[in-house]
Amino acid sequence: MRLFLLPISTRRSLIYCQRLNIQLTSKQTYVEKVTARAGATWVKWESEDRGWQKKLTGWGNELFKRIPFEEWGLKSIPPLSTRRAAEDIQGQEETDVIYPPSIIKPGTVFDVLQKLATERQSLHRKRMWGSIVGMPVTAPFGLIPILPNIPFFYLVWRAWSHWRAFSGSKHIEYLLQQGLIKSAPLGPLSRLYELQANKSFRTEYFPDYSRFLEEWKAVEEFQKANGVNAVDGMVTLSTNVHELVKDMDELLQPLGVGPSVSVRADDAPPQNTGPKTNITPRSEPSELYIRDLISRSILLKQRLAAMNLDQAPSTRPGPIAADSDEEMLLMTGSGKLLADTLQLRELEVEVERAVEQVQKSLTAASELRAEKAKLESASKVGGKEPANKE
Repeated sequence: MRLFLLPISTRRSLIYCQRLNIQLTSKQTYVEKVTARAGATWVKWESEDRGWQKKLTGWGNELFKRIPFEEWGLKSIPPLSTRRAAEDIQGQEETDVIYPPSIIKPGTVFDVLQKLATERQSLHRKRMWGSIVGMPVTAPFGLIPILPNIPFFYLVWRAWSHWRAFSGSKHIEYLLQQGLIKSAPLGPLSRLYELQANKSFRTEYFPDYSRFLEEWKAVEEFQKANGVNAVDGMVTLSTNVHELVKDMDELLQPLGVGPSVSVRADDAPPQNTGPKTNITPRSEPSELYIRDLISRSILLKQRLAAMNLDQAPSTRPGPIAADSDEEMLLMTGSGKLLADTLQLRELEVEVERAVEQVQKSLTAASELRAEKAKLESASKVGGKEPANKE
């Protein structure tokens, strides 16, 4: 497996685990079967047009947003089994932890991991047992024949969720104790933090770029299905897309952690450009639509060239200082930039959730400080008024 350590603010970081070389077996554990069945049921209920299942999933998804991002991150780390521990010790297989060296000092990486692994263990253990104790109390609700026992199943899920987070934290702690974690600073990841600091690139250009690639992919799929010459203007469009993606690849720099968005070295059009998408044209793209895509590709290339992204932004992130005020390092929209570049689709949800929660926390803290300062100012003014009257 591979760990990503992504600072969200100058005080809080997200840990995420990418599982590598997963071997699929026909025999699943009981927990895996129940988890898969629950996930399939939830997806089915979400697809309903109406009814209590649709309402329940809506409420549930809102509830999921309130679960701390730290818990979701720890849950991404697989539990440590006896077999895995023996394999780790025997083979001395190290786990890479990838992080931006411009934000996290290399000498503090293991300290950050130790903190993330231990600071929430007691919380998850306590709440796991609290959920288990509450199960018998909610069990009688199952006698109601109209609806399923939602409180009981919620406690079951929360107990499992806390157990997964607790197990993930114990796994990280074990790897640290055995010296099986290897620091892997990734310079280009620091470049992503610099790019996201450019608001115009993050909120305007990159979403337009991603949307354009999705539309191009749909046209390309139609072209492959109907012949090379099925759509007029495809050669010009393919060449423009090839150049556009090459420029973006050079900007982001190949990260070396997975199949990044890339093009072939020769001058032929790319075979697999941009993010995968299920978008397919319902009918043959018109010549006007192709010309519009060509115009947009040219405009995107011009916009990228005019951004001067090599110029240091005023908010260029630097190394985290323990005594500094907490400030955001990632913003809304940064999740897609990181996920698309690292080719980890599931990472977008995790990063956006973390960004939203930290932003809300900082906003609440700022409002509380402002209210406190206002009350203190009012009390000082009130204390001086009698003296002035005398």
